[in-house]
Amino acid sequence: METKTLLLLSLTLLSHVSLSTSFTPTDNYLINCGSNATTSFTPTDSRIFGADSTSQGSIFLSKGPSISLKNQNPSPDSPTLYNTARVFTTASTYRFSIKRNGTHLVRLHFSPFKAQGFDLSTAKFSVLANGNMLLSDFSNKVVVLKEYVFRVDDSALEILFRPVGESSFGYVNAIEMFSAPMDFILDEGAKLVGANGIEVYKNLSSHVLETIHRINVGGSKLVPFNDTMWRTWIPDEDFLVFKSAAKRAFTTRVPNYQSGGASREIAPENVYMTAQQLNKGNNPAQSRFNITWNFPVGSGGVRHLVRLHFCDIVSTSLNMLYFNVYLNEYSADSDFDLSSLTFHVLSSPIYVDYIVDSNDLGAVRVSVGPSAIGGPLKVNAILNGVEIMKMINPSGSQSGSKKRTVWIVVGSSIGGFVVLCLIIFVVTLSCKCKKRKLKPRRVENAAWTPLRVNEGSTHGRMSEVTVNEYRSLKIPFADIQPAVDPLLGREQVNLAEWAMEWQKKGMLEKIIDAHLAGQIKQKSLKKFGETAEKCLADYGVDRPSMGDVLWNLESALQLQESDSNANAPELPPPAIAPQDLSDNTETETDSGDGTSSEIRNSQVFSQLMNNDGR
Repeated sequence: METKTLLLLSLTLLSHVSLSTSFTPTDNYLINCGSNATTSFTPTDSRIFGADSTSQGSIFLSKGPSISLKNQNPSPDSPTLYNTARVFTTASTYRFSIKRNGTHLVRLHFSPFKAQGFDLSTAKFSVLANGNMLLSDFSNKVVVLKEYVFRVDDSALEILFRPVGESSFGYVNAIEMFSAPMDFILDEGAKLVGANGIEVYKNLSSHVLETIHRINVGGSKLVPFNDTMWRTWIPDEDFLVFKSAAKRAFTTRVPNYQSGGASREIAPENVYMTAQQLNKGNNPAQSRFNITWNFPVGSGGVRHLVRLHFCDIVSTSLNMLYFNVYLNEYSADSDFDLSSLTFHVLSSPIYVDYIVDSNDLGAVRVSVGPSAIGGPLKVNAILNGVEIMKMINPSGSQSGSKKRTVWIVVGSSIGGFVVLCLIIFVVTLSCKCKKRKLKPRRVENAAWTPLRVNEGSTHGRMSEVTVNEYRSLKIPFADIQPAVDPLLGREQVNLAEWAMEWQKKGMLEKIIDAHLAGQIKQKSLKKFGETAEKCLADYGVDRPSMGDVLWNLESALQLQESDSNANAPELPPPAIAPQDLSDNTETETDSGDGTSSEIRNSQVFSQLMNNDGR
């Protein structure tokens, strides 16, 4: 009984402790909407919300007419901030100047009431922030506080309220918009957990996040007064699947915040001073169960950021605590060792970001359980806090998707074009190297190797080049490198990029097939490399025409056939337009031994055909 009383007393005291170090955001806007007077959210909240009905506050209303509304019969328990509202009968915008780009928090307060012919509970509207949809067809009957976390890279943030339907309207009671610490959302370090295992998740800050749950595990409710970021944390008891599997842990010691770990802005001290641990009891078998929380998040199959907070307040020495972490029954971390993650300091707060899809029941399940490492004394698992945020949409997803599609098409096309140039050069060079006047006959059992251009692209019809590869002849750059081959090493996946890396180093000869090593002259190879590099220019206006390509390849061929490495005479510009180069004109060149070989331009392209084989 004494222990329970002490616990409750300690938790009560902790819930009223104010943090001495406060966070001062660079951008900080607090708006009391529809009011002509400043006010605070609660008596304990020192922040002041400015009125937007005054001449000074109205500067934030940049677009569309609106109406100031005041509740004439407010509830005694209702905050003063919720006694007024701004109503929008047409699309209207709040505009806030941004001093520092980066992650920002936006909180929208909605508390419906009736006044001046408006019933706010019947409102229906959408809310967008710099074009990102935050709320769609939103309406509410009770008080709702929506919090969003996203990156702002513009000089201003515009929050648009847009009524749905001609007779509808939108409203808002209060707006908070302020910048977050630089390390609040990191692009690197998150883990994607699912049926395929654990993968690295990048560019987390490109997503718009909506806070769904913020849980103080093992502790009591924390109000904005207890948090440097003015957040509310609620207890975890209602989310525990088996309450008997968990046992509360707490400490009166202030957490050991370390550089590189969690900060007070990531989570307040009170979160890290309480936890749930395994309820071992007197039955050793009972300690082998997991502690599981079930958090409803809405619909299933929706991606969420799950931020778990840890602080070892249960161990008496280092390396005593090893446990496993699970999300939706998938392993997220095995043999989790807080000692190694916290620079070998006890009671040092850390957090880990996981990305997971909600399950079929529209929930996210979080579990911690004992590890197989260590003996009975080391059997334990803890959790101090949980935050779950829904990824409602990637920032700039539409434009980003279009850019990716364009680059896929362009990259594939360029890669295919370079391969075509390789084939032209190789066919010509091979004929010359063999020094045969007559065209070689096909070997009876020669292999036909298909080379696909634009593989995987849905833009246009897929072209296919079929090359008759003779046993006695080899492609100079290894065997025939679809333009993009994901089965190769990372640096060789893209043929064009791989070849250009060596071209820029001036070492293109390094990737020539061993069968032709020593047979290709440096001047000829240099000319060919320069031609391919021009074909890969970013802009079409900088890339040569097919006629120019053929002319340069012929120049490379003459350099190859010259008796020495001296520069061969420059060829004159093409006498005919590039489009005429596909005619059946013959080009006769000396083979070096008094004989000559005939190469028809039309023959070079005769191997081009579509998927139907025509």
